[in-house]
Amino acid sequence: MHFFTKNIDETFHDLKSDVSGLSSAEAQKRGIKYGLNILPSKPEMTLFIHFLFQFKSPIIYVLLIAAVMAAGIGEVTDAGFIMIVLLLNAAIGTYQEYSASQKAKHLENLIKTEVMVLRDGKLVAIDSRYLVPGDIVSFESGTKAAADVRLIESKNLSVDESLLTGESLDVHKDALFVSDNANLSLPERTNMLFAGTFVSSGRGMGVISAIGASTEVGKIAALLSQKSVAKIPLLEKMEKLSLTISIVIAVMVIILFAIGLLKGLELYALFLFSVALAVSTIPEGLPVAITVALTSASLEMSKRNVIIRKLAAIEGLGACTLIASDKTGTLTQNRLSVEYFISPHQVYDTDTMHEAKDTVYLASILCNEMQYEERTDGGVDFFGDQVDIALAHFAKNAGDSYLKNSKFYRKIDEIPYEPQNRFSAVMLERDGVIFQFSKGSPETVLEHCTLSEEEKIEILADVDAWALKGYRTIALAHKESKDEASINLGDFTYLGFVAIIDPVRKETPDAIKKAQAAGIKVVMITGDHPNTALCIAKELDIAISDEALMREKELLEWENGGAKAEEIKNKTVFSRVTPTQKMKIVKAFQSLGHYVAVTGDGVNDAPALRHANIGVSMGKSGTDIARATSDLILTDDNFASIVNGIEEGRRAHDNIRKVIYLLISTGFAELVLVMLSFVTALPLPLLPVQLLWLNLVTNGIQDVMLGLEKAEPGLLKRTPRAPKEPIFNTLMLRRIFVGGFYIGIVSFVLFYFLLQGGESIESARNSTLLLMVLFENVHVFNARTEVNFLHKMQYKNSIVLILLVIFTQLLHIACMHIPFMQKVLSTQPVTFTAWFELAVIAIGLVVVMEIDKWSMLRKKNRPVTN
Repeated sequence: MHFFTKNIDETFHDLKSDVSGLSSAEAQKRGIKYGLNILPSKPEMTLFIHFLFQFKSPIIYVLLIAAVMAAGIGEVTDAGFIMIVLLLNAAIGTYQEYSASQKAKHLENLIKTEVMVLRDGKLVAIDSRYLVPGDIVSFESGTKAAADVRLIESKNLSVDESLLTGESLDVHKDALFVSDNANLSLPERTNMLFAGTFVSSGRGMGVISAIGASTEVGKIAALLSQKSVAKIPLLEKMEKLSLTISIVIAVMVIILFAIGLLKGLELYALFLFSVALAVSTIPEGLPVAITVALTSASLEMSKRNVIIRKLAAIEGLGACTLIASDKTGTLTQNRLSVEYFISPHQVYDTDTMHEAKDTVYLASILCNEMQYEERTDGGVDFFGDQVDIALAHFAKNAGDSYLKNSKFYRKIDEIPYEPQNRFSAVMLERDGVIFQFSKGSPETVLEHCTLSEEEKIEILADVDAWALKGYRTIALAHKESKDEASINLGDFTYLGFVAIIDPVRKETPDAIKKAQAAGIKVVMITGDHPNTALCIAKELDIAISDEALMREKELLEWENGGAKAEEIKNKTVFSRVTPTQKMKIVKAFQSLGHYVAVTGDGVNDAPALRHANIGVSMGKSGTDIARATSDLILTDDNFASIVNGIEEGRRAHDNIRKVIYLLISTGFAELVLVMLSFVTALPLPLLPVQLLWLNLVTNGIQDVMLGLEKAEPGLLKRTPRAPKEPIFNTLMLRRIFVGGFYIGIVSFVLFYFLLQGGESIESARNSTLLLMVLFENVHVFNARTEVNFLHKMQYKNSIVLILLVIFTQLLHIACMHIPFMQKVLSTQPVTFTAWFELAVIAIGLVVVMEIDKWSMLRKKNRPVTN
């Protein structure tokens, strides 16, 4: 029901209630009928469920199939190796994501909310969960509305609805207001209080009209139940990689079986080759390496006050091409501030405001309905209307004496601020002198002042100019007298007007510049006034001209016209936006090919956060519902942390790409080696367990360190990679083929000539395995960079990587001498001369890759000739 269109009597009739409230018995009946006053939410994931979710990946499925195949032909050791790496990956991922969910849970408001409600004719405090429609509740300054309420009484009631609507200014409420327009926006429903909003000042009473899912907050929560189609880039690419690997394995196994059957090979031998193919093709160490790379980025971000709720979201943030940011509380401080004072003869900014007349500050502090408390550290906390608080800060910043001396003024009369009056006034006495002050809209206050019509017209023109800049203007006036008993609205002396705005966070401009330098488009989506939004956007270089702004009417027309993405592709500022519209804007930008990161702190941001590719919520000022639907939480509410996240995301992507190149190129080399042996009718050059040793131990240790590489210089100066860019682009495929063919062919030639020279199969496999380990030790340095020559790379940050390369080589040598490992891996010792010769062959890989790099760069830089 639209209770804002009904008068108080009609409201009581529809809700079957009255001014005395409900009886306890009736409230209990309604509690059974309507349920608890809570929003629907998903059950919390247990530690075990987090663990199971780590296996929800196509590449994990492929590995599980490989393990089953290995176990099916009796290769229990191989199957065991695969299961160990899967459990290790699941343990790391579970720890990170469960820890993040617990941190997010601690950010929620765990304090039980109590409300004052009339039950059995008495005003009592109850848990807000037990409110029911028809309950009569009371409000005062600082109260949080726990349900939707139709007001029945209001006295100077102002409400902060920014977390619901995005509007930074308080909304003045009027219980007697009734509208005949059922399509009023939320801020225009001045006879209603909405769940989740805060009473800034004044008092009131009302009747509960909706609870839980039926509230305006509940309706927004319902939008979150819609399935999000947005995927994080890493997940998309891993799915494609897994599909590619699966197809390659299937095709190779079919070819192998066909050739084998034609040659009359035994079925067991064919199965053995199939397992070897699967093991060589599947990058078993990839899940662990990716998890470690993302965990590393997560740990770096946690040092910068960012909680990563989903590991893959880190890389996704690095891939974003557009940040859709809320204004209030995200780009700005959500705290009104007096930035200028404009007297009839001078403009005072923050540096010169202390030069204004004393009467200006007295008017600001004395004609003010705010309340304050002095802290033990000497500071002051202000409470009340945002405008009054801004004026109080304005006076206090000019001198502490204005606030301290305000208590020496005796109040004689006052006219409280009412929206319909558009001003407030106060009469006070001190030392026998009567002071009168007035503040409010310039048009109204000027009517009380002794000014000529020409002067008023000139002042109002100035006011309009400041309003167009996005400032809210409040005029001040005063007069002195000796014998008046009440306020006389005339003969006031005009002092000037203040220009108030919700200032931007000091770190926001630099953060936006960095984002734009990184090729990322930044757009502002807010529920605030278009002039205010445009002013802030221009200050932050989000908008250059008025053409970038989309107003309420234009948004409605766009929405009714089918919400076509092409119509908003050049817009960067959206004002008076509803939660549903914000969600549609996000989807529209996604349809244009953008990967969208949405930031926000309010209930009104939650649907867009849910449907974004990456949702970023605020930890301090954010609502529980916003945090619950986001992928990342900024615990310090610092927009600049998003840019840090983008850098970490790009670093994570680069490192994952390095890991994939190392694993896929060496896996491809193993595939070449196995297939060459098969087609030439040679025995298997490496047993499945030896292939697993290469992939999980030697490569597995090294690729983890690749995942921890530091960011390359100029990372944020790159343009974003194309969102749909595959992992296997032309450059990576070329490097995989060059490196893989060299390793595979050289290893096969060694195996062939060793057999031809009379070596046993076990001895030939032992030397071939050692050469492959050496190849992998050398190849990790090729993986560190795609385009830079190795002699130009910095190695001071890679000492640990170098030590691990040495460690893996020593580990393999040790396994060639330890009896137990000799049995498991079928290895045996070799002479130092043999080791050195194989090492020289392996170093040849560096020469080949550097020559290929030189050839590629030479071709790229070659001038075009006609």
